[in-house]
Amino acid sequence: MSHHPSNDDPRRLPGLRSRYLRLAAAVTGLLLAAAAAATLYMARVGGESARAHHLRDNVMGAVAATRDALQAADAALTALVLTPRPRHEEQARARLDAARRHLAELQEQVALTGQAGLAATSARLDRALRDLQQEVTLFIERRHDPNWVYPILPYIAERLLQPNIAFETAADEALQAIAERDGRHYGSELYGRFDRVRDLWRRKILNFRAVIIRFAGLNDIETTAQEVNVDQLHEVIAARLDELSAMAERGELGLVEEDALQRMREASSAWQANWQTVKKLRSTAIWRNDLHLLETRIRPLQQQLHARLGELEHDVLAWSAGAAAATEAAARRVIYTLWALVALALAFVVLAYLMLDRWALGPIARIAETLNREGDNTQYTLAGQGSREVQQLVQAFNTMRRIIHQRQTALEHQALHDGLTGLPNRTLLHDRLENAIHIMRRNKAPVALLLLDLDRFKEVNDTLGHPVGDQLLQEVGRRLHRLLRESDTVARLGGDEFAIVAPDTGADQALAFAAKIHEALCRVFTVDGQNLYVGVSIGISVYPLHGADPDELIRRADIAMYVAKRGALGQALYDPSQDEHSPDRLALVGDLHRELDNPQHLFLAYQPQIDLFTREVVGVEALLRWDNRDSGPVPPEEVIQLAEHTGLIDRLTDWVLDTALADCARCRELVPGLSMAINLSTWNLQDPDLPQRVSAALARHGVPAEQLILEVTESAMMNDPARAREVMTALHELGVELAIDDFGTGFSSLGYLKLLPVSGLKIDRSFVTSMLHDDNDAVIVQSTISLAHNLGLKVVAEGVEEEAAVLRLRQLKCDQAQGYHISPPLPRKALVRWLDQYQPAAAQ
Repeated sequence: MSHHPSNDDPRRLPGLRSRYLRLAAAVTGLLLAAAAAATLYMARVGGESARAHHLRDNVMGAVAATRDALQAADAALTALVLTPRPRHEEQARARLDAARRHLAELQEQVALTGQAGLAATSARLDRALRDLQQEVTLFIERRHDPNWVYPILPYIAERLLQPNIAFETAADEALQAIAERDGRHYGSELYGRFDRVRDLWRRKILNFRAVIIRFAGLNDIETTAQEVNVDQLHEVIAARLDELSAMAERGELGLVEEDALQRMREASSAWQANWQTVKKLRSTAIWRNDLHLLETRIRPLQQQLHARLGELEHDVLAWSAGAAAATEAAARRVIYTLWALVALALAFVVLAYLMLDRWALGPIARIAETLNREGDNTQYTLAGQGSREVQQLVQAFNTMRRIIHQRQTALEHQALHDGLTGLPNRTLLHDRLENAIHIMRRNKAPVALLLLDLDRFKEVNDTLGHPVGDQLLQEVGRRLHRLLRESDTVARLGGDEFAIVAPDTGADQALAFAAKIHEALCRVFTVDGQNLYVGVSIGISVYPLHGADPDELIRRADIAMYVAKRGALGQALYDPSQDEHSPDRLALVGDLHRELDNPQHLFLAYQPQIDLFTREVVGVEALLRWDNRDSGPVPPEEVIQLAEHTGLIDRLTDWVLDTALADCARCRELVPGLSMAINLSTWNLQDPDLPQRVSAALARHGVPAEQLILEVTESAMMNDPARAREVMTALHELGVELAIDDFGTGFSSLGYLKLLPVSGLKIDRSFVTSMLHDDNDAVIVQSTISLAHNLGLKVVAEGVEEEAAVLRLRQLKCDQAQGYHISPPLPRKALVRWLDQYQPAAAQ
């Protein structure tokens, strides 16, 4: 750079002294102008006062209209709880919408007042009204779900149904074993003892059903006679089981009866324990969730709104009362204050200049001169039109410090955060999970880890490209972040995998949190104008229940996540029984792999079905059997569960389809119109490729589609009703018949049943086997047949064990039947012989 004077020479730049003098002159002029303007301000005081009164009247009117709308909404909600009608829901929403409109008018008027306090109060009113609308919407939506209104009902379905089935199954096995050993049903005392215990059990279940019907119909916690009967019958059953146990100790029972007796005792104890819990739950104050939500969530918000409306009225009146007087007084004070400020400003200008010149400008100028004298070999330049002294030095230092800090922050952020979404990465997640465990261990509180994997993200990437996939991941990160508490951490682990650390969160809370996440991520994503649906599978592990260190929690959450993904469950809590790394389970998985490659012990048994009026064979049901070479017979339910959890369900389903249809093709030579019934699992109903695979199997074996009947259970349909309905509709369009298996044992909606493309239903054997001796089961069978026929459905009765049952079912106009009285399940060769020898007249 040139050392001689130039445009950058400090001597050519203005100094602080000259700048200060110019600024002081400008400030003085502004103050004089302000003093003159203050006089004109007085003329506007009167107008401002009139405007304040006008605004007060408008605000008070809007407050009154808002309060009236809220009171009308409250009346509609009260009517909805007492005498629910659809119009009450509409009225509640409409009144809240009217309240929002009036509140918007109120906010416009409040904004005109220019009062920050009034604006803040109206803003709080707006937030409270939004919260109230959200709660009312949630209240109305949830009231459509009986399980939510009466939260005890899902508990009953989960905890009391299984012990009942277990007891009935064990009793039937014992009675069957006694009958086979003694050669008759009613000839032995032991058979009578087991039969009386089963009869007592069914009487207890009948009383229980009566109690539940009363629970569901009334908000009544008084003890009923049927409730007393349940407990008394339990005591009688326990005494009878003790008598049977004494006989077992004397060696009077066979191995099958002893095993069945033990399961009956366990089922009875489990049922009674859960029944006691049911009684405690229904005796609590929270029997109806809608009333509880109304009192604890909605009423407080309504009270808060009315309180704040009153607060706003009070503030508006206070503001209006003092506005005119305050404005006039302020105007007079401004005039005097401004002239006083002029005098003070002039004194300040003089004093400030003297002080600045002595303590700052003079020393800085001397330092600059000294540097110039002692640094002739260095050219000191100041860019632009800055001053020659302090300003540029301070600015340069601050700029340098800011740049260094930004670079350090950027480097730290890049090391611990994901570059695409900006979320913490795996390293930071591990660190925060470890810290959360350390803190919660000291506080003796749980920590939940939620592992998330997007279900159809690969399809988005492959179809629309990685840029769209990247935008989708960013939006997923934003949705997750909006759901978190301040103490939670969400991280992207890579690809389409995310994780959330939730301190002070137990298993139940984690499941509820996962449900919210699942709902948020299953909603549509709009990326580049395209609507995308991906879905999510969530695995949950909880410290200290599932592990004591981050690595173990991550591994077990990963196991739970894959369980959720394979089962299309949406979310799953880690269960040790699902851990495929246990030796026994790994061995069984390996055996199933080998069986599917070369079936040796895996086979199908077929149980014939007859027309109850012609006694002709019309079809057979394929039943899965596996006699494992090491562990013996494996229950079909366990085989299905194992296949679903290990990803083998597709291969197992294809093997069953091919085997059953091949055997059906052979048997149709004996019975041309023979149909083949095959059971589908829950996972099958979530598989969109199933219809194509069924169509291909039918074509391979030359079996007409109308001769194939696919049976599904109520619980399998209700796992994901929307997707199940899509798959069933596609199967129906192929010409395949669909039937509901084990009808009557689930809790599905009859309204939903009417929407499904099913052509028949099967009455569960638990009702059929006891209908001759149990009036309630007889009524259930009769009602089911009537319901099915009214819906245009064919009815098949399972568990027909005697000729009297056949005759009774014919009287009830049941269409078809199957059971041991007709034939037990038979291997293919035995079935062919049975079909060849069967004569309809022989069964009459």
